[in-house]
Amino acid sequence: MQDFIQFLTKSPVSFFAVRALRRKFVDAGFTELSLTDPNWQVAAGGRYYLTVGDSACFAFVLPEDLSKIKAPVYRMIGAHTDQPCLRVKPSPDMRQNGYYKLNIEVYGGPIFSTWLDRPLSLAGRVTLKSDDVFEPEVRYVDLKKPVLVIPNLAIHMNHDVNKGVALDPQTDLLPVGGLAEGQDATLLMDALCAALDVKAEDILDFDLFTYTTEPPCVVGFKDEFLSAPHLDDLVMVHTAATALMAAKPQTGVNIFCGFDHEEVGSRSRMGAGSETLYILLEKLSKALGRPHLTEDLMESFMISGDVAHATHPNHPERHDPVLTTYLGKGPVIKIAAGQSYVTQSADYAVYEQICRKAGVPVQKFTNRSNARGGSTIGPIIAGRIPCRIVDMGVPILAMHSARELMAVQDHAYTRKSFVTFYNE
Repeated sequence: MQDFIQFLTKSPVSFFAVRALRRKFVDAGFTELSLTDPNWQVAAGGRYYLTVGDSACFAFVLPEDLSKIKAPVYRMIGAHTDQPCLRVKPSPDMRQNGYYKLNIEVYGGPIFSTWLDRPLSLAGRVTLKSDDVFEPEVRYVDLKKPVLVIPNLAIHMNHDVNKGVALDPQTDLLPVGGLAEGQDATLLMDALCAALDVKAEDILDFDLFTYTTEPPCVVGFKDEFLSAPHLDDLVMVHTAATALMAAKPQTGVNIFCGFDHEEVGSRSRMGAGSETLYILLEKLSKALGRPHLTEDLMESFMISGDVAHATHPNHPERHDPVLTTYLGKGPVIKIAAGQSYVTQSADYAVYEQICRKAGVPVQKFTNRSNARGGSTIGPIIAGRIPCRIVDMGVPILAMHSARELMAVQDHAYTRKSFVTFYNE
């Protein structure tokens, strides 16, 4: 659990999550590849990784005897590196009523109220001038210290606040970063220049996102819970990536997929909605000398890993009356008739058996029949790659809050099931 907490702390936004993954893979002896290489050179027992667009990461491990590869040929676990938050707009400086504020837009579907009155920082990517206009210099920045806050309106001025108040992102979610010091004050640009040791005129643009600075912490009279930001979906990223490093494939190729932009629809070259995974599998198939990619894919299996809803202790009426899911009771298989989760019984039975073999309890989730739920990368992958897929995840509470809650034990349960899946 301590390794996971450190991973969360090092991963305030997707760019840094991928940097943390890269360090883990390098330390574990993985060799870097690139999608732009025309011909991959791989060897039996080899361990490889690659990154795409700074915010997506993939890795795979080959069996020691390639002649023993059989169905399912590619054994994949997919997750996503991004999380709901607030993104800074270009030219964001705002000076109103004596305060310096930043103009933001909403990324994904956060619970707005959970971002109020919290110390916030900024992290992301800054793009600088270069000699080649097609290859600008890219630098990463994490301001680390609290620099922003979104203050609530006092109850004396909003007497109905405890009855539920709609928050307007353009009005109510603008973070305050200081006192206005004149029309020329650019506190954000000054902070970026200081952090990167560059001049303001060298900064072309940036991709900056807010994150809460309060560290993850273990909670409960018996330390049962982990309260932390970004559990959705970094708990699945961490369990899948570390399981890949620990497993030793015998008859299949083990693959980890960490996509970006799931929270906004996956429609990017780093997202599950792109052809990136197919290109990766095509290059890998060629490198392995396997001429029948379509047939191999149809005989492959993916676990689509995204967090799942645990039954809320104060609102059980919001959940299915029969299929209840709880923290600490193991990973959750997610099922939906409308295919927002693509799990079919013949496929989730596979994961059930994997869990039984691993000695891990497993649960099942469906939404209430009169309520619409979420979705994840499973249906998106299914529309592009004809493999078998099961949607599952670690159960959590307060999904999409600035801080979410999970059981410590479920991390261990899920990772153990993933190692067994990769080793089977």
